[in-house]
Formats: sequence, C-alpha cells, structure tokens
Amino acid sequence: AWRGQYIRCRYTVPTDPGKQLKIETRWRILAALSVARIGMGFQFQTVPATAPLLAGSLGIDQAQIGWLVGLYLLPGIVFALPGGMLGARFGDKRMVLLGLALMALGGAGFALAGNMQQAVIARSVMGVGAVVLNVLLVKMVTDWFDGKEMVLAMSILMNSWPIGIGLALVTQGALAQSVSWQAAFAATAVLSVLGMLSVSLGYQPAPGAPATQRLDLRAFSQREWLVIAVHSLPWMLYNAAYVLAVAFLPVFFMQTGMSLAAAGGLTAINTVLAILSVQAGGLFVQRYGYATPVVYLSLAGLALSLTGLVNASAPLPWIIAAGLFGGVPAGVLVSLPGAVIPAVSRAAGLGVFYVFFYAGMALAPPLAGALALSSGSSAAPLWLAIACIVLCAATYAAALRLQRCGTAAAKTGAVR
Repeated sequence: AWRGQYIRCRYTVPTDPGKQLKIETRWRILAALSVARIGMGFQFQTVPATAPLLAGSLGIDQAQIGWLVGLYLLPGIVFALPGGMLGARFGDKRMVLLGLALMALGGAGFALAGNMQQAVIARSVMGVGAVVLNVLLVKMVTDWFDGKEMVLAMSILMNSWPIGIGLALVTQGALAQSVSWQAAFAATAVLSVLGMLSVSLGYQPAPGAPATQRLDLRAFSQREWLVIAVHSLPWMLYNAAYVLAVAFLPVFFMQTGMSLAAAGGLTAINTVLAILSVQAGGLFVQRYGYATPVVYLSLAGLALSLTGLVNASAPLPWIIAAGLFGGVPAGVLVSLPGAVIPAVSRAAGLGVFYVFFYAGMALAPPLAGALALSSGSSAAPLWLAIACIVLCAATYAAALRLQRCGTAAAKTGAVR
C-alpha cells in the first residue's frame, strides 16, 4: 500500500496538460519574437558604431550622423498606426515577416551606398521595416500574456533591443575597422534574415485573440485619446534618453582620447548591465509588486549616474551605475498601454502609442547632434538625455493620476 501511495505521489501528472502546453508555447513564442527584435537593435546601432568611418567615407558631419541615427526611427511617425492596422487586416505574422524583409533590403542597400542621399534612402527602408516589426511584436506579446506575467514578458522582449545594440557595439566597430563599414551593414541584413526564419518557424496566433481589430479611429472616445497620449509619453521619453546615451557616448568618450574600440567597449558595458537590470526589474515587479517606487527610484538613479558621468574624469563607476539603474523601469513603462487599451482596439491603440514613441525617438538624435555642433560640446546630447529622464518621471506620475481618476469615475458611472 505504501509503495502504491509513493508511486502515485512521485509520478503525478499535470491535471491540465492543455494549460501546461499553452504556458510552454507562449514562452517559446516570446523567444522567437525576441530573436527578431535583436536584429532591430543591431541594425539601429550600426550607424553610431561605425560613425567615424561613415563620416570620412560619405563626407558627412556629426549633425548628419545624428540625422542618420534618427532616420531609422522617423518613419514610425507615419507608419506606426498603419502598421498596426495592416497587422489586423493581413495578419500579424505576415506583416512582421514583411518588416524583417524590408530591414534586410535596407541593410544591403546601405552597404552599397556611395553618398548621403543613397544612405538616407536605405536607412528609410530599414526604418519602415523596423516600425512594422516593433509595433506588432508588442501587440503579439500582449495577446499571449497578461497580469504581472506581462511585465516579465515585456521585460524579456524589451531586452532584445539592448542585446542587439550591445552586440553591435562589440562587433560592428571592429568589423568596420578590420574589413569595411560596408561589411558591418551587410551583417545587419544577414541578422534580419535569421529573424525571418525565427518568426516563420516559431510563431503562432494566440488562442482567443480577436480575429479582427477595431480599426476605425473615430471609435475612440475623447477620454481614450487622452489616456493613450498620456500613457505614451513615459515610454517615449525613457527611450529617447536611452537612445541618446548609446548613440552619443562613443563620441563623448572618443573626445576624451579613447580609441573607437575602447569607446564602444565602455558603452557596451553599460548596455550589458542594462540588459541584466531590465530582467531584474521585470522579475522583481512580477514577484513583489511595488512598480511605482521601482520606476521612480530607478529613474532618479539613472539621472544622477549620467550627471556624474558627464562631470567625472573616471567614467567606469558611473557607466556601471547607469547600466544598473537604466533598465529597471522598462517592463513597467512599456506595459502601461496594455492596462488601458481594450483587446478589440489593441492594434490601432498600440499604433497610436508608437506614433508618440517614434516621434520622440526620431527627433531626439538630430536635435542632440545639432546641440553638440552648435555648442561645441559632446556632452550636450547627454544633458538632453538627463532632461528626458526627468520628464519621463513627471509624465509617469500623470499617467498614474489619470488611471486613478478613471477608476474612481468608473465606480461612480461617470465614464463608460
């Protein structure tokens, strides 16, 4: 009898195999989507990583380098909303594969560019593909995850961007110096093709996800427009600060006498630590909560770290501190729209969310480049990044206040 009882306890099978299969499936799908998004970060960072060689070969200045950096994100202002709608019309997976194909085409085109005009066209093609990819990947993950688990899942997805950036920082400068800058951009096309294979083989639609999405923007009420706008600003400002740091830190370090490889390596340390802190922040919030204090404390730590970095003669401790604080709030900030956009409006709602995101991301690098050129200081982009972090904290507070007001109004029947 006791042997039978032991065997039954020792070899108990799951009571709901279907649920266990769904759990395994969604984490496998998250991995496949994250691989695709690594290629986006890798491709974005290739311009800053090869900037000195690009400037010499194409005959461009620092402001034009900043323009090329921002141009990867500028198409999002126009294509983020249509990208979400096209995903709803033709299928998320199909449109993501199209986005990756455009990234591969743009990467190959940039490798063949002989002047600024050709580089602008190729960078724009990359950017359109990256916009479609970015909007729909967030929507696809939101379809598969919910609750606190969504914060962790979004943290993992968001980590793929800095992983790609870190990979570019470590490899692209060295590849450009040892082979050519053209080889560095050709490598981005190869990675985009690998992303196509990952999504093609690894993704399937979430069960229960709406077959069609609400696409008529007139169906959004005045309050829904306000909620989406306010919830877009923290993520936009946080990412603007991050992109300014990783794009202009190598130039800042090189003006202190570092080599291109050393400047890229030091920036990569920050990126690696940010990758770890993104995951740590997501795990902490999933297990313990305290999302609001986590966001405020990490943003304060990041702003102080960048301020110390600008004024320090020994940058390494401040780079480490910025990396440890920098990634912590990512999962919470990117999850903000998922809490307020209904499932039937998700494609259009996230499209609107990313219009705001791309507007800030596209305009920040050219503005920073112009500030650096006019002031003659390579620290100007970093001061702009610090200002974005402060504004991120303020707009996050506004989003929380709006949520509280909405909850109170809903209880009294004041809003539908």
